[in-house]
Amino acid sequence: MWLKSLQHPRATEGSLDEEREALKRAPSLRFRLIGIGCLVISIIAALSINFVFDYSRRLADLSYDRLLRSALLQMDENVGLINDEVSIDIPWSAFATLAQANDDKVFYKVESSEQGFITGYKDLDMTPPQKTTYDKIQFFNRQYSGEMVRFAFLERHLTEPDATGTVRIILGQTRLSREELASAVTQRSVDIVLMIALVAIALIVIGSHLVLRPLQRIERVLEERSPGDLTPLDIKTPKETHHLKVAINHFMSRLQDNLEQLEHYTADAAHQLRTPLAGLRALAENARDQTSPERQYQALEDIVNQCDALSQTVTLLLNQAVVSHRMQTRYREPIDLLLPIAASCREQAVTALHQGVHLSLDTELEHAMVLGDAFALQQMMQNLIENAVRYSNQGEQQATEVVVTIAEFAAYYQIQVIDHGEGIPEAEKERVFERFYRGRYDIAGSGVGLAMVKDIVDHHSARIRILNTQPKGTTFQIDIAKFQMGVTE
Repeated sequence: MWLKSLQHPRATEGSLDEEREALKRAPSLRFRLIGIGCLVISIIAALSINFVFDYSRRLADLSYDRLLRSALLQMDENVGLINDEVSIDIPWSAFATLAQANDDKVFYKVESSEQGFITGYKDLDMTPPQKTTYDKIQFFNRQYSGEMVRFAFLERHLTEPDATGTVRIILGQTRLSREELASAVTQRSVDIVLMIALVAIALIVIGSHLVLRPLQRIERVLEERSPGDLTPLDIKTPKETHHLKVAINHFMSRLQDNLEQLEHYTADAAHQLRTPLAGLRALAENARDQTSPERQYQALEDIVNQCDALSQTVTLLLNQAVVSHRMQTRYREPIDLLLPIAASCREQAVTALHQGVHLSLDTELEHAMVLGDAFALQQMMQNLIENAVRYSNQGEQQATEVVVTIAEFAAYYQIQVIDHGEGIPEAEKERVFERFYRGRYDIAGSGVGLAMVKDIVDHHSARIRILNTQPKGTTFQIDIAKFQMGVTE
């Protein structure tokens, strides 16, 4: 909340207006869900209406074709021979059957292969679209007399003993009643489909509100929290939003870790800078009060030394901040482990030489590929080497040495930083990685270097151990996995 109070009111109002405008331009998940649902329902409804339209026409044809077939068969039953000539006595029942369609007209024609035209409409010359099959009725649609007519066609052999040839009967009926029936069925079906579609759309609108309610619940829980509350969400959610809840909890966990690291870094900075600044002030006041040139020179020399120590502390804190940021924001990548180690040795060589320590790098490897962060690994090695140099050759006249070795094993590389100092007691080996812990206060140090080393080792999924150097001294040993092709973070 105190961060918000530092913002200018106009800037806050402007940002709120921008958020509102962005919210207006942002696509709505609910409207998108409703839109997709309506589109799908519209496509289904259109396909259904098209299917119903086709089905209603076939249904109407099926119903009236039965009447047309019945009338045609009645006419066929009354075909016979009179005085060796083909004749037909069309029964009244045949037309009574077709009379159920009041507005339709009826056309017919009867002819034989021997006599030709017998009765009906003489100009009615309709050939079926398929090849004639005797004794089988064919139905088809044709234009006749300016109207679309449904025809039934039958051709059969005469069965009388003295008769030869075939007789053809064509019976047609206009499609008015058929179209009326098909239209009625279609209209009723379309009404039902539209009603179902409207109900489905209404259910989608209601369902979208119910489906998105868990998201609104998560939003409400987050808004009701205090600014510093980063505890995991503990609410029941459906399976579809469970992964979202897990992702939010994971994000808040990482944010909590970042805040804790920032808090630790702030505490480190305050702890590391408060004491040297106070000492620097005391030395400056002491130099101001000195009257002897020799003492004043010595006081100024102490100020310079204190400034150097303060500069080293600030550098260490800045490097720690950079390493922490990189470990939080960057993925590990394949690197050659020899490069950051060699760079660390070069940077510490002059310092080691000034302290009478011989620093050397001992390895037979040409490449050592690992998955890591080069800057973080260089800072890790620099802290280990600097710590080894600092605690070597204390109170001894003859020079000592610090050796850095790199060996290859089946699945990992082993790094050793070997010194020949006083060594670390067994009781303190587990505590040296604690922040601000220092085994000896007679030697300058910050107490955070080895803690940063442990953080970098953990970030690279490596292992660090503290061993005793023979006959005396300490060896820091780090085992880090080799880079395997195809393995990435």
